[in-house]
Amino acid sequence: MPEPKTRAAVAADRLHAITTEILAEVDRLPPEIIKWTPSEGVWSVMDILCHIREFVPFWTGETVRIARRPDEEWGRDHTDTARLGAVTNTAANKLEDVVADIGRLVRRSTETLNDLSDADLAVEATSKNPRWGLKPASFVVDHLLVEHVEKHLGQIRRNVTQFGQGSPQ
Repeated sequence: MPEPKTRAAVAADRLHAITTEILAEVDRLPPEIIKWTPSEGVWSVMDILCHIREFVPFWTGETVRIARRPDEEWGRDHTDTARLGAVTNTAANKLEDVVADIGRLVRRSTETLNDLSDADLAVEATSKNPRWGLKPASFVVDHLLVEHVEKHLGQIRRNVTQFGQGSPQ
């Protein structure tokens, strides 16, 4: 009888499934929807994809850091320059490059997660962001990686619906 999967392996499977779903949906979209901004302050599909491309490796790395170096603070806040840079001038990106990057980075992330044990995910460390405080590595995997990608799938679907309704730019 096979051993049960670790929590990290289950999360890796979910991350892979969600990003596969995102990329399949984006592949079916007409080009005019990809860079369309529904309204001021709302991200385009390309903005969302560029954000995913940036945060998947970031939060995967932070998960490993918590597990290996719990005495160090982890994370960032919404003013992080890499985070902000990822969603700046995204219309200059080629969709095929962003999609290829996401596929490659998610594969790397799932490989990394599959190497983590349940004990690794139980290790706790303090976040740089006072909102989070002391959290286990599983918090980063569950909320800042997997649920975060799921949330962005919903945003992409919202944009598609709004575009179809002729929502103003």
